[in-house]
Amino acid sequence: MNIKTLQLQNYQEIIESRIKSALILSRERNEEVVLSHAFKIDATDLLPILTHPADRHSTRIYLEKPSIGFAMAGMGSTLTIDLNGSIKDFNKKIADVKNRIIYEKGNNCPEPSFLGGHAFNPSVEADETWVKFPRGRFILPECLATKNNNESWLTISILVNQNQNPKKILKRFINLCIHYENRMPVTLPPITSSPVDKFKDIPDHKNYANTINLILERLKPGNIEKVVLSRSHHVKVGRNFSAISGMQVLRNAYPKCMSFFFSFPNEGVFFGSTPERLVCLNEKNIETEALAGTISRGKNLEEDRLLADRLQRSHKECEEHRFVLDEILRKLKPITSQLDFTEYPEILKLKNVQHLKTQIHGLLNSNQHILELVNQLHPTPAVAGTPTHDAMEIIQELEQHDRGWYSGPIGWTDIYGNGEFFVGLRSALVSKNEAHIFAGGGIVSESIAEREWEETELKIQPIITALSGGQI
Repeated sequence: MNIKTLQLQNYQEIIESRIKSALILSRERNEEVVLSHAFKIDATDLLPILTHPADRHSTRIYLEKPSIGFAMAGMGSTLTIDLNGSIKDFNKKIADVKNRIIYEKGNNCPEPSFLGGHAFNPSVEADETWVKFPRGRFILPECLATKNNNESWLTISILVNQNQNPKKILKRFINLCIHYENRMPVTLPPITSSPVDKFKDIPDHKNYANTINLILERLKPGNIEKVVLSRSHHVKVGRNFSAISGMQVLRNAYPKCMSFFFSFPNEGVFFGSTPERLVCLNEKNIETEALAGTISRGKNLEEDRLLADRLQRSHKECEEHRFVLDEILRKLKPITSQLDFTEYPEILKLKNVQHLKTQIHGLLNSNQHILELVNQLHPTPAVAGTPTHDAMEIIQELEQHDRGWYSGPIGWTDIYGNGEFFVGLRSALVSKNEAHIFAGGGIVSESIAEREWEETELKIQPIITALSGGQI
């Protein structure tokens, strides 16, 4: 076969060899197996890859943290694993894929990876807002673009069946590689503006305050010390809302955050920009953080400095932060041989808010899959409360909406079990012409209902701006 693409000219024999291996593996396992191939591309921005008109009705996933030059863009789905049972079984299905995949090992190319996440509380039945959206889903994309360490790659993955013709497999695979590579480079379309009209709050201002007061009555030192309460802000959005435009707005405004969207045809778009990393795993090296305690940004440098100082001196905010840090350390100590963290929290400055943040680094006692760590760490006190079990019961009793993927774990895992997950904060679900924006805050003994409402208003604003195309 004559391959025109320069990137693939030298790989035909390698791909043919992998096809033979894939067919053998398929016969041995008596099931379909995955065939993957990665090659370098010349791209500094991966977001344009997702703008092709042909993909409007395809699964599209995007993750980007501009401050470290990291991005992933997934198109199509070679494998889709949905949550239809326990989290343990769900995670096992994803981890087991490594046993039925043929790909290039080494040469510094990225491993085939799954992108996805699941709901904050998958055991709770979805309400009408989330009923069409999966409770949990991981996708092995047909095409995965990866940018890291100033290198960009495309990884193409297809399913191979033992009864297929090797020449037909090769032709289909090469055509896919050429199809996706020919999109590079692509120019981003202009950011589209879209009207955003307020619809309703669940709960409304008064009922949110009443719920906070109910929680305050239940808080007891040494017993229930913190409960995270969230709310949903519903808006009408224009028909020309674009997740691509939303990503452009968020990544430009919040380069230190992980901006993301998960677009599932006929099910909805979940998107946002989260400041909170849940866990990162590279072999046995683990990184996570405690992120809790919030104050607004100042109108000038001096006011900003004074607000940051107030945040660091606030007993209420520092106590909220300590609850999160202590619980994460409690969960990690039994499974790590080394655990390091800063003595005092630093200030994470975002465009409209400031947070207290403590970075945590550790070394695992033994090899673990990142999904096992996600299962152990989620939900953290930053999104549930302290102690977790009691806080979750109060949330289930008092919150008037299903959080869905809001405050749930989102991210990626390669087939070796390395990867990175974040907490799905500062986010919204868009379905048809409605957007459901979510925000919350930690309620501790010193919380004041009105200030908690104001904090959630600050957290909602970035998503309203993204929904409008930056017009607000």
